[in-house]
Order: sequence, then structure tokens, then C-alpha cells
Amino acid sequence: MKAIIMLMVILVAFPLVMNGQETEYNVETESVSTHVDKILNGPITKEGLKQMPYKLWFNSNYKTYRVNTDVLKDAKRKNIKDLKILAFMGTWCHDSNREIPRLMRIMDDMGIADQLELYALDVDKTSLKGKEKGYDIKNTPTIIFYLNGEEVKRVIEEPEGSFEEELVRILK
Repeated sequence: MKAIIMLMVILVAFPLVMNGQETEYNVETESVSTHVDKILNGPITKEGLKQMPYKLWFNSNYKTYRVNTDVLKDAKRKNIKDLKILAFMGTWCHDSNREIPRLMRIMDDMGIADQLELYALDVDKTSLKGKEKGYDIKNTPTIIFYLNGEEVKRVIEEPEGSFEEELVRILK
């Protein structure tokens, strides 16, 4: 009898616990901007950016960007597994629309796309999950590079030169 009760408790409690741990990605919310109706807000993925209406700018900026593989030769030889990137962007922001697809294209080319954590913010620089709190985000995109767990560089709005050059400097 105790075993049956325990089994019933596990069967009821397990789905509740698992749902509480899931992260919801690519949540679309109403925008306060007069330029767009909907925006992504909170943690997002490449797949979310490939959906309408975001794919209009994401796909074209991702596909047309040519990664400077000559600049990245040295960076690819470095131990890049300790590099993590946290990026805050706005799907409503023209700088984010240009720079985030470029960054993602470079990371895909380098085989480190899984080292990017991407969050979409509203025009007031806040998100549903509040991940931006404590990071002093004033402009989008704000891209924070970590090496061995320590912040080593921030790119705000656009890199000085290119992301390829930034990565080479960071990984020296």
C-alpha cells in the first residue's frame, strides 16, 4: 500500500517539478514601440529569430555576412571552450538586427554556437525573466564576453572593427 501511495505521489509531483525548471524560449510580447507590434522578450534562440517577422532581418543579415576566416585562424587554434558570451538585444533595435546575426554566424563558423546565451529586451531594456538586472544594460545590443568565468570585454551596439578582431584580442 505504501508503495502504491509513493508511486502516485511521484507520478503527480514529477511533472510539476519538471515544468518549474523549464526555460521558456522565444516568448513574443506586445511592443511599446510605435515601429513594431510584437517583440521577442526573454531568452531566445536562433530558431526564434528565424520566425516571422524577425526572419526578415535575421536571415538576410546572417546569410549575407562573410566571416573573415583569415582573421580567425589564430583564434580557432586557441582553447576557446572557456569562452562564454552573454548578449542582450532588442528585436526592435536596428543595431541588434545587424550585429546579432553577424555574431551568430561567426560562432556557427567557429563551432561554438552553444557558448552564446541570448536575451531579448523591450525598449525599456527589461525582460520578462529579469536576466538583465545587475548587468547595467543601457544600449542594445550589449554583448558580454567571459573567459574562464570572468568578464573580459563588452561590445555595446557594435564592435570596434569586427567581431572577428574582438575575438582574436580576447583570446590572446
